[in-house]
Amino acid sequence: MIDVRGVTGSVFRPLRLDRPSQISLVQGGALSTAGLLAQGFLRFATAWLVAHIAGSAALGAVATAIATATLLALLWPTTTGSAASKYIARARGAGNSAELLATARHLALRTVQTSLLLAVASIPVWVLIDHGTVAGALCVAAMTIAYSGYSFTRGVQFGAGQVPRATAWDLISVTVGLGALAAVLVAGVRGPALVLPLALGYAVYALAGWPHGVRGRPDGAHRRELDAFVALGAAGSIASTGFLQLSQITARLTSGLHDAGQYAAALNLATPASMLAASLSLVLFPSLAEAWGRGDHAGFRAQTDRATRTLAAVMVGIFGCLILCSRFLVAVIWGQKYADAATVLPVLVLAVLATNLAVASVNALTTTSREGMRITTGASLLGMAVGVVVWLVLGDRLGILGVALGYLAGTVVIAAIPITIVWRRDHHRWAGLFLRVLVALLAVGALSLGGRAADLPLWLEPLLAAVFLTGWVLASRRDLPRIPGLPSPLGRRRSS
Repeated sequence: MIDVRGVTGSVFRPLRLDRPSQISLVQGGALSTAGLLAQGFLRFATAWLVAHIAGSAALGAVATAIATATLLALLWPTTTGSAASKYIARARGAGNSAELLATARHLALRTVQTSLLLAVASIPVWVLIDHGTVAGALCVAAMTIAYSGYSFTRGVQFGAGQVPRATAWDLISVTVGLGALAAVLVAGVRGPALVLPLALGYAVYALAGWPHGVRGRPDGAHRRELDAFVALGAAGSIASTGFLQLSQITARLTSGLHDAGQYAAALNLATPASMLAASLSLVLFPSLAEAWGRGDHAGFRAQTDRATRTLAAVMVGIFGCLILCSRFLVAVIWGQKYADAATVLPVLVLAVLATNLAVASVNALTTTSREGMRITTGASLLGMAVGVVVWLVLGDRLGILGVALGYLAGTVVIAAIPITIVWRRDHHRWAGLFLRVLVALLAVGALSLGGRAADLPLWLEPLLAAVFLTGWVLASRRDLPRIPGLPSPLGRRRSS
């Protein structure tokens, strides 16, 4: 059990990097999921309210502004969060408090320097993309700074083992953001200024989790290691996470604001479920780093295997249902004016699923060595190049569907490379696992295409999803005891 009173008492105190919360990996995963779901809800609420109050074109403008700020922050600041998560946890595992504090200070300084520089750069970038005003560009700049700080301080808190504290501030900052969103909508604010409530929520989180009072300076070798990690990670993030944001910007540039709004509506349905994988990554990454730091290679391998099986068992079920219910969900959540979103939603769901299945393998590679960082970065750059080629070929002819297909092609490449390398390097028994995933996706495709060809009523789509989910649970029953937190009535057994 988590000591709620202890967590509540420490939320408003300065962050301590040397006092991790005593919680399990399962509890940490649940808490981080709750925090990311809260942050995702704030983004979704922003998109939903803009879509229904201001229309598809306004949603396209706001989604493009968020994508621009996020993409710029990925150029360096957001990866400092990953570096903090890894190196602070590693220093804790080694019991080196001096290195811990110096690492936090160095990464904090780099975050401030780069976020301010990128905020300035965001002004002409936004004017160029949207043909917008300087006032709108300043809103994008504010979002860039706030998101950069949020990403860094989230990594700091997870690296310090302060998961309950991080989740508490997720909930607080989202409450602030939602209140601000309601206020600006009632006041009649429109356009890029609607990103300011998001920026305010991120800024509150960043200020609360900032590592104040850290001191020391890493030696030259460690500084170079930290900066090299962030540089490689930033390149990989631009080509993976940034690839998603770039697809939204590409939809705006190739198809206009209205279709960009349709694409944004589909993205807002495809991406929230991936927060489970993101939250697992936040907990898994420092856990893997700590295990590697103390030389527990068997535990490291077991965590990678368990996380991959968990993601496959959960994500294929969730995303398969999303594909089968795509028209139903778009009609209920967005309305008939966003019917075009139902066409691209299944493609985007497959792309996000591929990314999620590779989370544990990417973490395993980036934890062990700089070579692993180079591999994942190279895979991301190759995948993005594949996606861009597809955009150039199909973008003008197929519009936002061509953009979605390019994103799918790129993400499959990005995910396949780290999975294959970790599978072979660590001798995992994943053949049966990924065969079941393939069969499940073929079944989803057959059910989805058959339902659309027969022009089945929308209300039957949830029934098709229930049929698929039942079959998937039965097919995955051997992996279910491996999911953290579930009982193991079957005992220990080898997986196929």
